[in-house]
Amino acid sequence: MISDLRKSINSILYQRVTSPLFGTFTFAWLVWNWKILYTTFFIDEDKIDKNKIDYIVENFSDPKFLIWYPLLSTLILLTVIPFISNGAYWLSLKFEKWRVDNKNAIEKKQLLTLEQSIQLREQIIDSERKFDSLLQNKNDEIKQLKGIIEQMESVKKSETDFNDKGSKTEDEEQEIIGIFNKVKENPKLKTARNTINFFIQGGYSGLSKDENINSQILSYFESNDLIQHLGKGMYEWTEKGKRLNQLINDLEFE
Repeated sequence: MISDLRKSINSILYQRVTSPLFGTFTFAWLVWNWKILYTTFFIDEDKIDKNKIDYIVENFSDPKFLIWYPLLSTLILLTVIPFISNGAYWLSLKFEKWRVDNKNAIEKKQLLTLEQSIQLREQIIDSERKFDSLLQNKNDEIKQLKGIIEQMESVKKSETDFNDKGSKTEDEEQEIIGIFNKVKENPKLKTARNTINFFIQGGYSGLSKDENINSQILSYFESNDLIQHLGKGMYEWTEKGKRLNQLINDLEFE
């Protein structure tokens, strides 16, 4: 129980000491009543005609000093003083800003010395040189990358063209073989092929008037891109037609 009472008293004392109101009031009371402390600790009873308590009660018991002046001082210290302190701090910041602004303004108007001007110009030239070098390096890298991209696109295009060409050639070959088989098995087409070959090799015109060539047969050879009309009734074999003739000739000479 005594331990709990001691803890409670310590807690109350700690709260009082750390409280801004209580601490300020205590400080103000001690300032206004310093004579009581001085008399209590530093004056001997031999120097007064009565004991210290009676002397203090008789001479230093004015309520103004004991209560009202400390309370008023506490109120001022807790309310007015912070405003004054903040105002002073605000003024110090204003003066500091004013000082810095004036300093910067004066430094801006101050002319550079010859040595400073030369040094500044060298720094600018060095910065420009570094920038030009960096820009040139970047342009070289861009040009190199463009070259690589163009090379890759060229290789890709070549591969595509080669594949397309190979595929196209193979398709054309299959088509020519199909026409070759049809001409070989159809007597009318075979005779028409021989007649057309005779007119083309002889350089004759009037192919469409020949009895072995009718409009349907002539349209068949033209629509399959085997012959090409040159005008004035003259024709010539196309590459496709020449390949057809090669297959027929190979078959005839076997």
